Amino acid sequence: MENNIKVTNGKVEIVFLPIWAGCMVFGTGLMTLAGLFILFYIVPDSSIARAFAGIIIGIPATLFFATKLLQLLSAILAGKTLIAIENGVVIGRKNQVAIQDIKDIYWSGLSFKILNIHTTNNKRIKLNTYNLLSEDVIEHAIETYIIPQATPELKNNWEKRVKQGDGSPASK
Repeated sequence: MENNIKVTNGKVEIVFLPIWAGCMVFGTGLMTLAGLFILFYIVPDSSIARAFAGIIIGIPATLFFATKLLQLLSAILAGKTLIAIENGVVIGRKNQVAIQDIKDIYWSGLSFKILNIHTTNNKRIKLNTYNLLSEDVIEHAIETYIIPQATPELKNNWEKRVKQGDGSPASK
């Protein structure tokens, strides 16, 4: 956990490790290649029924994993810091929010985990982790660097989630 959280001059950066990124790229790349293998090697020399099944499996698999691979590569090339906390502000890749404006924080996402932030003025901010960071690392950073500066409403909402052991809004 200490390798993912860098604290320098009052700035907290939550970074991914290169080995973790390599594993994610390898896995999604391998699955993309598997989908392409099905489409271009298995399907052409198969019977109609087997070719149909190969197409039904190969096309969605290739599209899904190729999309995730491109998202991962764009995140990795943009730099190691996914989330930063500085001067009472949580900073993501595309947006930022003051800690005092945060009403609730919870997890969502199916293929990539996303940290959802609800603000007091009903804005929703999404910080994508691209599964390059463990939930434990981000939750530790939240508890250590955000919750001490948080509003009572955020502290209360976070405590409910920690007690239930679930980061989803349905657990309220």
